[in-house]
Amino acid sequence: PLESYGLKTSDLSGEVRQVRNVVMTIDQLLKSKHPLKDKGFTHVYLTPKYRHGAHTMPVDLAAVAVWFGPFGDIYRRDKRMPWVAEGYVDMNPDDAKALGINDGDYIWVDADPHDRPFHGIDKPENKAAYHMSRLMIRARYNTGIPKSITRSWFNMYGASYGSVEGQAKNKDGLARNPRTGYQAMFRFGSHQSATRSWLRPTQMTESLVRKGTIGPNIGKGFAPDVHCPTGAPRDSFVKFTKAEDGGRNRDNWRPAKLGLRPGYEVDKIKKFLAGGYIE
Repeated sequence: PLESYGLKTSDLSGEVRQVRNVVMTIDQLLKSKHPLKDKGFTHVYLTPKYRHGAHTMPVDLAAVAVWFGPFGDIYRRDKRMPWVAEGYVDMNPDDAKALGINDGDYIWVDADPHDRPFHGIDKPENKAAYHMSRLMIRARYNTGIPKSITRSWFNMYGASYGSVEGQAKNKDGLARNPRTGYQAMFRFGSHQSATRSWLRPTQMTESLVRKGTIGPNIGKGFAPDVHCPTGAPRDSFVKFTKAEDGGRNRDNWRPAKLGLRPGYEVDKIKKFLAGGYIE
């Protein structure tokens, strides 16, 4: 909504609008405000992918996935868990507390409703699609995350119609498609519910000189991962809303109650962090 910046756009056809460039001075930029800020959108949401999180398949096997973050439980004592592990978002503890979110809580993550998780979320015929694709995720307190910034790793399998159905119908409550066996690591949605790809124009042409995908060879024309639209989702501006308490008894998540988590440290943990057990 560029009108929020005092700018105007030209209608091309119906609801379609296009702007090639928006030019601001530094002073104008620093005085500007994100149009969604007044609607409760408060944080940048990053969804990075790192090589060995993608290429060594850390979430394919239960014995490995259970270690991918602090919410792994091979016994699934909390049957709300989609699997033996699940997706989470790293948040600065002070930011989370200001939003009324405890460590381990389930939260909703909403990005720009204009186009995420998809166009037309308000249409009645899209109710089931929105139910499946709106992101629910666990909150993880992380003192290494700056304020106003949050992060979810790219590497977990998103919800599908089948996994949502399985979560409701399977006797064990697994978010697993009862027909195909596809196993989701989110109860609803995925990190891609809040982001979208930006396809760089230079990746969609065969006319530029480029280096080969592997090796130092210089060529021209098509090459995988060079002149393909391969842009991965990166970041967005989001709103967080508490959905459910993280504990099995609808209270605080047990590691937080025990004082073992950032922001909840008991005296023994504080002494440990200060090196107080070293003689």
